[in-house]
Amino acid sequence: MTQSPRSTLLALALASFAAFAPACGDDDGVTPIGTGGAGGDPPAGTGGAGGEEPAGTGGAGATGAGGQPVGDEDSDHDRDGLTPRAGDCDDFNNTVHPGAEERNFDNIDSDCDGSDAPGKTLVWSAGEDPAQPDLVDALALMDADGDGQISFEEFSAACAESAMLAGTARPGVVQVHASCSGNNSCRGMVYQSWNELYEHSCRAVNGCEGWSCVETAEDQDRDGPAAFKAATCDHCHSAAAGKFSVKVPPGEDVSAFLADFWERRSDPYLQAIIAFGIDGATPEGTAYANMPGSYHVLSRSEMDRLIAYLRTLTPEGDNFEQVPTPDPIDPGN
Repeated sequence: MTQSPRSTLLALALASFAAFAPACGDDDGVTPIGTGGAGGDPPAGTGGAGGEEPAGTGGAGATGAGGQPVGDEDSDHDRDGLTPRAGDCDDFNNTVHPGAEERNFDNIDSDCDGSDAPGKTLVWSAGEDPAQPDLVDALALMDADGDGQISFEEFSAACAESAMLAGTARPGVVQVHASCSGNNSCRGMVYQSWNELYEHSCRAVNGCEGWSCVETAEDQDRDGPAAFKAATCDHCHSAAAGKFSVKVPPGEDVSAFLADFWERRSDPYLQAIIAFGIDGATPEGTAYANMPGSYHVLSRSEMDRLIAYLRTLTPEGDNFEQVPTPDPIDPGN
């Protein structure tokens, strides 16, 4: 008898259903599909026991041989090539793993070494052959308190002894880089905020976000008054014997401004002014620069003697007038 196409399709559907019917339940002890085991092992991906969950609820790849769950120790979610078992301490951040570059104390242990302190602690020293620089462990020479970091105080103390760690240099003074600029002598060292410290020799290197130890001039054993003149302080601050002339800003009460003049200025502040001068910008945006930097004229010891001498002088002065900003030049005239 000839079958209709509809009858043929119905027969094929019934045959297919019969072939897979045992997989719809476990009343007859047939193992559910995909468990990877036999005799009632947990179904695939559940990670549990007793086969209570339906097959595949744990997702593909969640189990290993025999249907047992694989721990996160062997995962690599961030695809950086390292797993937690291999030391990756953040498997969801591909910039964090053993060997990653540690940044400047950002509260992230980028290289998974248990510390946020960068590992770059070597001094780069451009000696006679710049192609073969010397490397010296800066922490071993500078980290006095042993906390694994170089503080400003430790850097300053080392700078006071010599402007270089590995090379030979006279004592230096510290300049803080508030912007990408500053002064550097021929010999000195630069500490960058990401914990890298290097030396230079007449190379005009400088950097942002760090400190420079700038070599001072050779000591000529000048006393305070002689250093005062050598640094050209007498151009603006000369006065009668025992006095120190001060230009008081417009609008300031002169007596109040001078009353605690020296007390408001620490030794490091005065040292920085003597060494590097004063520069900046007014609130209106007008740039200014007062006092030439004298790090190349005075030694560090002479700066210290000059500061001690300044503190013996009595400030006196009056208000100065602010020179108005000139009108811009018209290129058409």
